[in-house]
Amino acid sequence: MSSPVTPTPADLQAESLARDIAAEMPSPYCPGRSIASCPTQAARELEDDILGLAKQGQDREQIETALVSRFGEEKMGAAQQSEILVAIILGAVLALAMIVVFARKWLRPAAAQAASGEGAKSSAPLAKVSADELDRLEDELDEIDGI
Repeated sequence: MSSPVTPTPADLQAESLARDIAAEMPSPYCPGRSIASCPTQAARELEDDILGLAKQGQDREQIETALVSRFGEEKMGAAQQSEILVAIILGAVLALAMIVVFARKWLRPAAAQAASGEGAKSSAPLAKVSADELDRLEDELDEIDGI
């Protein structure tokens, strides 16, 4: 009976690098999934290939370059990363627009009540705000809407 082989620090480092790359790089076999999360046998073989490159001493950049040259930029995430960035920016702009719309809807009835002098008890915090300040706030919100 042979004793188990103890991995060297270089082997452990190569395995860690291969795991990180497989977890972060998109799978050419399963769109929208990483290599590590793709359930196909081809993805397992690709993980083995990545580990082999890492054990040969290649660094992250060299391995990623090899994968991109092997499968093409379209499948390995260059296009997907830019699409994700566009989606994030679009989401942020939409969230900001919704905040502005809700803020305007919330402040307009309060401004109308404060200007007419009604509802002083129900809007006590706004009673301390002058009509000039409310007008300036409304003007600022109008400028933001113009963006």
